[in-house]
Formats: sequence, structure tokens, C-alpha cells
Amino acid sequence: MLKPKSLLFILLLFFSFFAHAQKPDLVPVEKKPKEFLEYYIGEYKFKERNNWFTFGFGPNFYPSINNFVNANMNVDFHYFDKLDRLWNVGYRANTQNYLAIGGASVYLHEFKYGRGVYRVEKQYWKFAAFVGPSVTYTNYYPTDTLKTIAGDKTFGVGIQAQAEIIYKPIYDFGIALTPFVNINTTQTVVGITLSIYGSNALVRKPKMQVTE
Repeated sequence: MLKPKSLLFILLLFFSFFAHAQKPDLVPVEKKPKEFLEYYIGEYKFKERNNWFTFGFGPNFYPSINNFVNANMNVDFHYFDKLDRLWNVGYRANTQNYLAIGGASVYLHEFKYGRGVYRVEKQYWKFAAFVGPSVTYTNYYPTDTLKTIAGDKTFGVGIQAQAEIIYKPIYDFGIALTPFVNINTTQTVVGITLSIYGSNALVRKPKMQVTE
């Protein structure tokens, strides 16, 4: 007569074999990248998903710097990956006075990377919002009166968010208004940037082939 332990072992072995035999064969499914659609406006063809570039200047509202115009210079590149996800990579210099005018000192450098969390695009306008991490570098603390431009150099990390309101009356060209915030371990900044906008959406309509 079988002992209870031996019987339990045989039952477990039987059920294990039965479960393995009943397990269906899984067929791997190849994930294909999403195909981006195209559309026409008049005689011109456009890509539904398009990369774009912005570059501009604007004022900062925080921190408040006495006797100076708190400003920013920003450059961004936006792109779609093969899985149809929108990303943003860019650099922002926060300055005393505008770099375009000259004589400004950069008090905070921002290197940022963000994921597009919302996007809508029409013929003449586009809206997109991004959130992601940032790395900052500064050699000046605007809110600390005990430090000057010659103060200690500091690296930091943070989280940044920005929204882009784009008006594009000439297909691939236009202007963008970008409010932003960067909360980091060195100096939080809040501001807005007015930028020029350019994209690679436009593709000229191919010439019709004439058959004889």
C-alpha cells in the first residue's frame, strides 16, 4: 500500500503533466510599427505625424531678480518614434537680460527631455504638452542675496513641463507660444517663450505621369 506522501507526490506529478499537456502553443506575434498617414491640402501632401523645431526668447516670471530683466532662451526638437510616441528634447538658458540683446549672464542651464502627454493638430494650429526630467547647472542663485555670479557651481535634477500653442499659417512655418515650469534642486524657474516654428510635414504633390 502506498504511503500518503508517495500518493501525494504521484498526484502532483500527474496534475503537472496534465497541465503542461493542455497548455496551448503560443505563436509569437510580430509587432509592426504604425504607419503614419498622409493627407492633402490643395495640391500639397502632408505627413500626419511630423517632427518640428522651435527656437525663441521670452520673460521669466520666477524667480524675481531686482534691477534685471529675467529672461530665457530656448531651443527644442520634437519627434515621433516608431511606436507613434511623441518626445521632446531641448535646452533652455535662463539669463539676466535677453541674450539676443547682449550683455546677459546665464544663471541656470537646463537640459530637458519630455514625453508628449497630449497633442492635437489642425491645418493652421497645433497644441502639444510635455512632461519629463531635467538636468540643471548653475553658478548663480538669483533668490540668495549672499551669493553672486562668482558663487559656487552647482548641478541638480528636476522635473519640467511645458505646453506649446503653435500658429502655422504657411504650412511648415509659424510661431509658438510656450509657457513652462522647471522644478529642480538648484533653482525653480517659471516663464514663457515666444519662438519661431518649423516642421517637416509638407511633401510636395508628385507630378502626374502622362500615359501615351
